[in-house]
Amino acid sequence: MVIADLSAPETVPKNIKSKQTPIASVSDRFIAFILDFLIISPVVSLLMAGMIRQTKTFFLLDAGSSQGALAAMLVLASVFAVVVLLQTAFLYYWQATPGQLFLQLRVQAYPHEQERLSLNQALLRSLLWCSGFLLFAVPFLEIASHPLRRAFHERASDTIVVTLKKNFDDGPHPLESRFIASWMRMSFLFLLLVGVLGFFKTYYSLQAGLYKDSSAPDSLICKEMKDTDLVGAARLDAALALFLLDAVTSECLNKEADAFLWSQSSNVRDFAYLAKYVAASEAEQDKYLDKACETPSSSCALARYLADDGTPRDLEKAEGELWSVQLLKSEDKYTNKDFVGNLEILTELQKVPALQAALEKRFVRGVWALREPGKEGSNSKGRQPASATKNGKSFIELFKEKYEVP
Repeated sequence: MVIADLSAPETVPKNIKSKQTPIASVSDRFIAFILDFLIISPVVSLLMAGMIRQTKTFFLLDAGSSQGALAAMLVLASVFAVVVLLQTAFLYYWQATPGQLFLQLRVQAYPHEQERLSLNQALLRSLLWCSGFLLFAVPFLEIASHPLRRAFHERASDTIVVTLKKNFDDGPHPLESRFIASWMRMSFLFLLLVGVLGFFKTYYSLQAGLYKDSSAPDSLICKEMKDTDLVGAARLDAALALFLLDAVTSECLNKEADAFLWSQSSNVRDFAYLAKYVAASEAEQDKYLDKACETPSSSCALARYLADDGTPRDLEKAEGELWSVQLLKSEDKYTNKDFVGNLEILTELQKVPALQAALEKRFVRGVWALREPGKEGSNSKGRQPASATKNGKSFIELFKEKYEVP
């Protein structure tokens, strides 16, 4: 048995206006598609390697990452554009894709004869060809039912695929055409039904608030803060305070700041830039310091305090209600040996559940300094500080009760 050579050359294509059009067979076109995929996909993968690697990184860090989903969408859009451009170039310069060239197929203008395809024809055909896959390749079934084997993308661009071989396709059998046409109608109706049901389900879910948590700008993005219910500026303030307490990493603080920048209005973004300044490396800190201080603000004062040339006066200008500011003020009091003032602030901060565990060491340090001889608070006199909590017990007594120290 002799198998015909699929790439057997024919130097001159049959005239498109001849009595019978040399239609390319469905099998040749399918094999050409497989060859195109094997040839073009490595090129596209090489061009998209950087974006694909970054997308994988997003999903490895967080499987539900919104950054990963956005990156994946950008990758798909880029692949779509690259394939369209590559196919357009082949059709415009060579009148065929690599697989079609191998199988002696050509894309010609139809029904109006032209020496070669115009750029508009090549681009429109490629764009609609790629778009057909968005409909699960259903439009390509027309190749099996149309009398001239022309799918939608070919009729819209006034093109036809012909063969240079002596043996060409005579077109589909009438029964084949009716079967494929009916199957296509059922497929489109099914896709339409699925689309309508999906639309209404999503719409009612949106009204019911089912997407509120996943789409809210304050949704959890840092796993190190998974146990907190704080949102917005309070969450970022807690993240900054925890970072100053060495309880979270710079990556965590940076993620929280990015989420805040993405979601909040411009009049409070200076606080996010303050957080990014604290989490940034030395080479990038100046950039974020300038961003935080574009306008005079509490965040700018706090950023300048944290800078090398910062002064206590800058700390006084910062918003005193911020937990991160209160934490820095407690440290300033500890440095100035005002241990009572330090403990008073820490006691209030420990009422915040997100900070309670991280402040334990600072509280113990403050009480320990208070107990050492000669280290009483600067505003107190005598052997033991007079400062007491609301229930009348001193910090040392509370410390003994809490940690069961005799």
